[in-house]
Order: sequence, then structure tokens, then C-alpha cells
Amino acid sequence: MFSAIFYKEWIKTRRTVLLVFLLLVALLGYALVQMGQTLRVSGAVQAWSAVLLKDMSLVPAVTKWFPLLAGLLLGVAQFIPEMTDKRLKLTLHLPLREWRIIFATLLYGIAVLSVAFLLMYAGLYAGLSRHYAAEMLHAVTWQLLPYFEGGLACYLFTAWVCLEPVWRRRVANALVASAGLYLYFMDAPSGAYITFLPCLTLILVAGLSFPFYSAARFKDGSPG
Repeated sequence: MFSAIFYKEWIKTRRTVLLVFLLLVALLGYALVQMGQTLRVSGAVQAWSAVLLKDMSLVPAVTKWFPLLAGLLLGVAQFIPEMTDKRLKLTLHLPLREWRIIFATLLYGIAVLSVAFLLMYAGLYAGLSRHYAAEMLHAVTWQLLPYFEGGLACYLFTAWVCLEPVWRRRVANALVASAGLYLYFMDAPSGAYITFLPCLTLILVAGLSFPFYSAARFKDGSPG
């Protein structure tokens, strides 16, 4: 049954998934070209000095917004159609417990985003490893991890907002989600997020439960 749900989600979101991966390819190409241009113009010594002494980021600032955009696009593509004409009611009547259906649906989105984020990390790491020492690349890992968790959180929060049946609660949920997502994308010096990552992970784990709550309210026909 999980494979059938995954296939249904793929049919529904395949264009959005293709768009996300096209954006990823374009972003990686832009990032690698910009990093190479920085080295050619400034020289290796000055580039290393800027990273070590001035805390310059190794990756372009635009990379931080890809996980957020990917999570938002996939969440909207998956759950807006489910709420159109209340199609979710048909999905929830499959011969499977409701929580398993929602879990399988969310698992599909998490899997797609995880693959995209892993490819992004691998591409950036491979490109940077040609010019920078491994110790310097560790900073890239700690810099990107909050963004990747933020992308997954954005996906879960989008599902939470979309599945909520009452509009005023949707607005309230969206405000709470925005405040939570801000924590993942704050500008901070290198390494500043290391001690805060457990808290961000707890927010992400908590966010996994929110869509189940909205789905239960939808199924029960909650008026407010």
C-alpha cells in the first residue's frame, strides 16, 4: 500500500520534483562558477585569507534559500490538490489507517527533499574540495545543515497549513511556521549554529506531528 501511495504522490508532483531538480542543477552551476571566478580574480591566497580571517562563506548566499523554496514548492504541490474539493477524504478512506496514509505521504516528500539536499551538499563539497582544505570544508557542513533542516521544516509546516480546514487557523499556523522557520535561516558567524542544532532538530521532529493534527481536524469536520 505504501508503494501505491508513493506512486500516487509521484504522479501528482512529478512536474514540481523536476522543477526542484532543475533549480538544483542551475544553483550548483551558478555556485561553482562563482566560486571559480572568486579564485581567479582574487587569487587563492586572498580567497583563503578572506575565509579564515574575515569569516567569508565558502558558498554563495543564494544557496541558503534553495532548501526553503524546495520544501515550499513540494508541500504546496502535494497538499493543495488534496484540499481542492476535499479530495483528502477519498485518500483517507483507503484500506489503511489514517495516520499511516499521512505518514506515507509525508515520507515521500521527506525522501525527495533529502535526495535533493544530499545532491546539493555533494556537489558543493566536491567543487570546493578542489581548492580548499578539508578542515575548511567542515564549516560548509555546519553552515548547510540548518538550511537543510529548515527546508524539511518548511515542507512539514506547509503541509500543516494546507491540511488545516479552517482559514483563520491556517493564518495562525502560517504565522507560527514563519517564526519557527526564521530560526533556521538567521545570519550567524561560522560555527554559531553548532550548539543550537539540537534545538532545531527538536523543532523539526515536533513539526512532523503538526500535519497529523490538521488531517484529523479535517477528517472530523472541525468547525473551528
